[in-house]
Amino acid sequence: MRPRFVAGGAAAAGALIMVACAKGTDSNGIADEGGLADDAGRDVNVVPVPRDSSTVGPDGTVLPPDDSGGPCAMKVVINEIKTDGTTANDEMVELYNPSACDVPLGNWEIKYQSGGGTAGSAGHKLAATVTIPSMGYLVLTSGAGSWTAGMSKTDGQIGLLDDTGTLVDGVAWGTVTSGSYREKTAATAPASGGSIGRSPNGADSDNNKTDFKTYASPSPGAPNP
Repeated sequence: MRPRFVAGGAAAAGALIMVACAKGTDSNGIADEGGLADDAGRDVNVVPVPRDSSTVGPDGTVLPPDDSGGPCAMKVVINEIKTDGTTANDEMVELYNPSACDVPLGNWEIKYQSGGGTAGSAGHKLAATVTIPSMGYLVLTSGAGSWTAGMSKTDGQIGLLDDTGTLVDGVAWGTVTSGSYREKTAATAPASGGSIGRSPNGADSDNNKTDFKTYASPSPGAPNP
């Protein structure tokens, strides 16, 4: 199982969760990720998981080439979305970094649009100190300032934008007629209390319908089944 960090102690509504998989220097060595901070600027100590010469990570995800094998892809995807839960505003967005290197997310934003493309209030802007580790997750939940709720359960779309405002990834669900964040065909809308997530974990063919499936139970900070 991956080590998990919950900012501020035990998991609670509004917590920002980072789950990291550190890279090993060889089949017996472990490299400390180091320098990780949450979106409040607090230091985060992540228990490392060794990575050997295999091309498959601890969760079964195929790893890209190691840093020594060439430039890092610096790729981050929206990996799972929950639009409601115990209340209508019980929302969650999970980011995943399938790259072989850590990716700085300082001042990146997640923005929401309705199914018709109208901008909404839901979303979050990450602090300048945030970094997502290689093969790691970052989970935003509603409440406590970690995520501003307001997504529609039936149809909507969110986009991940970098610090220059460039769209990095987008996901739409339900019946989406227009907007900026849909990739080809929208994914099926999640059931109440459930989620939509990439399957296989981290898969990105730039078609939301193909990449996402529905889950009865969300799995924040862990691979999608």
